[in-house]
Amino acid sequence: MNLITKYLTNNPCYKKGLTIKVKGLMLHSVGVNQPNPLVFVNSWNKSSFSDACVHGFIGIDDVYITLPCMEKSGVAHRGWHGGGSSNDTHIGIEMCEPSQIKYVGGASFTISDKTSAVKFVEQVTKNAVDLFATLCIFHNLNPKTDIISHAEGNKRGIASAHADPDHLWRGLGMNYNMDKFRADVENKIKIMKGEIMDNTPHDWGKDAVNWAVNNKIMTGDDKGNLKLSSPITREEFVVMLKRFYDKFGK
Repeated sequence: MNLITKYLTNNPCYKKGLTIKVKGLMLHSVGVNQPNPLVFVNSWNKSSFSDACVHGFIGIDDVYITLPCMEKSGVAHRGWHGGGSSNDTHIGIEMCEPSQIKYVGGASFTISDKTSAVKFVEQVTKNAVDLFATLCIFHNLNPKTDIISHAEGNKRGIASAHADPDHLWRGLGMNYNMDKFRADVENKIKIMKGEIMDNTPHDWGKDAVNWAVNNKIMTGDDKGNLKLSSPITREEFVVMLKRFYDKFGK
């Protein structure tokens, strides 16, 4: 997840400067077949755009934070994302949607390339898990009780009548739902806190991880936890750089 801060400073919602006490997180999806989050950032960052304003957009590579929500624990800029009272309690984040779908009415869509569409949504959902885990830790939230979708917010009577993002997983035939999303966020939090081992690399990184471990470039903590999906500090980076130099640079 490549996290980028780019506030919607020209949006009327940002200019109001109102804040909320954060009680939860709401997951949305954009409702159009646009995979590039920067398209939304640029089009919403205008004084004439008074329809909505969210705290972030998630793409397949980049995640944009568009309203202040990670400066002070328990506090965030008030957004216009869920409608109803959810705007006064929840941080709202939008997932982008694949170009391979086409809406034909309401939450229904056709699919031109299911394999590519599913691959896109899987990665965007993974990025959402990473971001929501980070936000839960920062705001001291419980992923089991404090994360909802826009659709769930509507059922609770705190958000407008939308089906996202549940309709996206369902429409693509993916075996995924908000309960699994919350469980994934909970597991990610445990990994980030070092409560469970994070030593299984993705297929694309397996060879590199094995090489680094075998050559003692990467050794993990005192329990042997490599923390493969956790951010690396500058100190950790230079330690590994020195280990590489000591072994291969002389």
